[in-house]
Order: sequence, then structure tokens, then C-alpha cells
Amino acid sequence: MRNHFGLLIAIISIVLFGCVTPSNIFVAPSEYEEISCKNYFSLRDCGLYSPYKGYKITDVFIRGVDTRYENGTTETLLKLANDTSAWDGPARYVYATDFIKNKAETDPTWVDRVDAVANNKKYNGHYIVYAYERPERKSFDGYTTKVIIYDIEGVPTQEQIDSDKASAAAAAAAAEKKAKAEKYAKLNSAGKSLANGYTYHGVEEVEKNCKLFANGALESGHAYYISGFVVINGGSMATIEYLDGLFFSSQSNAVFVDYVNQKVKGEVVEACVKNLYGQTIKTPVTVIVAGGKDVTEIPVVLGIIEEK
Repeated sequence: MRNHFGLLIAIISIVLFGCVTPSNIFVAPSEYEEISCKNYFSLRDCGLYSPYKGYKITDVFIRGVDTRYENGTTETLLKLANDTSAWDGPARYVYATDFIKNKAETDPTWVDRVDAVANNKKYNGHYIVYAYERPERKSFDGYTTKVIIYDIEGVPTQEQIDSDKASAAAAAAAAEKKAKAEKYAKLNSAGKSLANGYTYHGVEEVEKNCKLFANGALESGHAYYISGFVVINGGSMATIEYLDGLFFSSQSNAVFVDYVNQKVKGEVVEACVKNLYGQTIKTPVTVIVAGGKDVTEIPVVLGIIEEK
């Protein structure tokens, strides 16, 4: 499941169109003591702040958001954590109502960018959060205090996010290409071994190979990598099965085939034809087939390829 901060969008609408924390005579301190998020979490809430000093908290993981209705005002709080391994671990709540309202006005894409990298360990877990304690004046019982966010550093620009996506897509494409090349190399190694002495047409040409087989156009002296090979009539004939979507398939015309020896015929028929609860189930297999030599030009199955 993808964790994200989609709730922030709703929160911004609350902040923009609902009640906002009224201005306070207390201002953010000018001094911020740097502390790692791990050490910040090791300290007790009591006495953590002073009226004259805030904290520059490094390596912060933003776990998400929460809202509270306090004194006629909907407050937005960010959940800060120092552990990126789970989304339900310990968190410290810091008030961010005014901060998010300001971001919505001055940097409209900020919320979307935070949401976009919620699961990106390159960014989330490495934020720098400036926070301080602000006394809140109340009518009857003196002051209460709130830990307020002053600023957050490390949220990537849209250009950085787009660049990361492009790099990730390129890396995924390169990895897929490499895996495909490695798979093809392995399959072709097995195919060439069976096609020793023939001009070999490998897995890269499989679609063309299958069409040539189905149309009786294999050349003598050439061997072909053939997938979707299904035997009929006890193995004396074969068709090519083509997948048409996830649940449907079609088959080519039947072609007479021969085998290099009885052992290969037995292996191919056994792999292709299964008996399940009294029903004959035919499973397509991959084989190497050589073009026929005599006047009949009957293709010769040289062996079966295990595709794993």
C-alpha cells in the first residue's frame, strides 16, 4: 500500500476557507539549536524548549498529518518521526496550521511535492524542520504552549521530482533490457547447443520463426527457436498457439513434423500433453526445429528448451 499525504489537500482547504489560528504577539526565536531527529526523540517533552530557543531538527521523517479542533479553530499537525521503517511507529506532533497556510499562498505546489515523495527515502527521512514552542494566551488558566513549525527544508522542487522519475524510468528500462538480454543469452546458449551444425535463428527472431514454421517455409540447413509449439496426433503433427489476450488463444494450421530421435519425441510429447482428471490438457512448449532435408521437407524437432 502506498502511504501519502493526500489528506493535506483537504487540510489546506480547511485552512484557507475555515478558521485560522489568530495572530499572536509571540514570535519565532532567532536561535535554533541543531539536533538530530533521533536525539530529539530521546528527549522528554517537558523542558525540551525554552521561550528563546528553537530546534533545527535534522533527518526528519514526516509520517503524515492530523487535525484537531481546538478553541473554535481547526488545527493542522504534522507527525514527525525518526524511523522510516514503519508508518505506525512513535511520532511527535507539531502544529503547522499557519505554516501550511503560508505555503499554500506562496508555494502552491508544495503540498503536492511533499505527497509525491512520501515514500521516497532520498527525501523523506532527510528533511530539516525548524520548530519552536509558542505560549498561547488563554482567558482563565494562563498560558498553554504549542510546538510550532517555523520552516521545513529539503522538499524537492518539481524539476528534481521529474528528474528522479526520468532517472528511475531509465534505470528500470535498463534493468529490464539487461534481464531480457541475460534471459535471451541463456535460451540461445541452449538453443545453439541443440542446433549444432545448423545456421541458428534464435529467440530474437521467434515471431518470424513461428510464422515460417506455420507456413511450411523453414529452410534446410537452418534451425529455428520456436515457441507455442503444440503437438497433435500423438506428436506426428504440430501447431503454433498464439495468445490473443489473457484468456484466449488461436492456433495455426497443423504441420507434419519429425524428430531427430525417439528420445526427443518422448520428451516433447510428455511435456506438451498432460492428463488431468481424465482430461487431456495440451501445454505449449518451446523447441528447436530444423528445416527438412528430403523431398518431403518435413521439419525435424531437435530438442526441447526449458524456459525458466
